Amino acid sequence: MVSTGRQETVVVTGAAGRLGSRIVKRLVEQGYTVRGTDRVPALNDVPGEFIQGDMSDTDMAARVLDGADSLIHVGAIPGPSRAEGMEIWDNNVQSTAHLMLLAKERGLRRIVFSSSAFAMGWAADPAAFVPKYLPLDEDHQPMPFEPYGLSKLVGEKIGEMVARSSSTSVVSLRFTNVVYPELQKEFPWPAPTRKKPLTLVMWAYADPRDVVEAHILGLQADIEGHEAFLIAQPSNRLAEPTVDLIKANFGDKVEIRGDLEGNASVINTAKAQHMLGWRPRYDWMAETENEKRQT
Repeated sequence: MVSTGRQETVVVTGAAGRLGSRIVKRLVEQGYTVRGTDRVPALNDVPGEFIQGDMSDTDMAARVLDGADSLIHVGAIPGPSRAEGMEIWDNNVQSTAHLMLLAKERGLRRIVFSSSAFAMGWAADPAAFVPKYLPLDEDHQPMPFEPYGLSKLVGEKIGEMVARSSSTSVVSLRFTNVVYPELQKEFPWPAPTRKKPLTLVMWAYADPRDVVEAHILGLQADIEGHEAFLIAQPSNRLAEPTVDLIKANFGDKVEIRGDLEGNASVINTAKAQHMLGWRPRYDWMAETENEKRQT
């Protein structure tokens, strides 16, 4: 069933955050009734209803989901450096389990889960994650190295269980590091080398405007069961040719599959484009080239 936005109540967790608040506004624009929630107060105006509460509390999660038709679960400790490992694990996994299991019990139509490309492999040691092939796609085994990435992968597994055992369908979005437009002006970053490596998934980046759109499409797409999608912009945040960087950093350890022209992203988003109809609209390299042509 495809959601049209009319007469549907959507709960958005993490609604006080930069990404969650943008998702709330986009949903309201499309005619959804939105109930936002976060464990911190909303500093700016959030359209629709807002409930402050911790989704690690089962009773609070139940209150937030009361009367809802679908859920977009953005709320989490958003990265491996934002808290100690066990705090990240406890918060992210408990809140996700509470919300998804309650959503299943209440027969919600769809869950959209903000997962992370860090579940594919991010490590404090940038050289630790060596993929089997590039660009990464959804067939590549996720290889988390730390509690944050693992918490996101476990969230996906909970979603798989919910979809397998009920009529609630689940979309997991593995978007990579979100870089807001004002910070994209710092691109390109220095090229990673074996002496000064950069974790592979950080070569890529995601624009918040396209990440928001992926969440909306994840809510609306005609999908059954559980599906995971990688989300990233078409270019890396690096200027050098991607194939050259792969060879310089990994030698012959990593197989190159398909075309990686220019500084094409090391993350393949073909599945999202095919199944969700997602089209990345923003790309720092394309915009830079356009500005050069106009001057």
